[in-house]
Amino acid sequence: MYKKVLLPICGKNNGIRGLKAMERALTLCDGEFVLLHVTEPISQVVGGEARQELQAESNAKGLMALGPIVEKMEISNAHFHTRVEPGTIAETIVKVADEEKVDLIVMFTDGREDITDMILGTITERVVRDTDVDLLAVRH
Repeated sequence: MYKKVLLPICGKNNGIRGLKAMERALTLCDGEFVLLHVTEPISQVVGGEARQELQAESNAKGLMALGPIVEKMEISNAHFHTRVEPGTIAETIVKVADEEKVDLIVMFTDGREDITDMILGTITERVVRDTDVDLLAVRH
């Protein structure tokens, strides 16, 4: 059994894909979960109060995207905390996995969707290349 699992969640499909990944993760962890939503970074051109407002709005949207997962985690009596972080998705997942010292990353994958995925690889492929943490890719 894993002790600490990172569960990155995107807002696509109202978290349905994230729920499937979460269900698998619950069977593998008897410790703590880190629920992560990665937001677009705010341009460096924006500063001051406007930047703080945009960041607060972005964080609120990220927490909303985590909502269905949070509800299910609470029902399951799982120990968890949430993080909403700005950045590029794959790099941020790897960074948070390192910071949180997780021993498993569980993420949903639906394969290659466009030319960018073919050239750079999917987010899941990029995470696998850049981390030494075990990764479970859950397909639909």
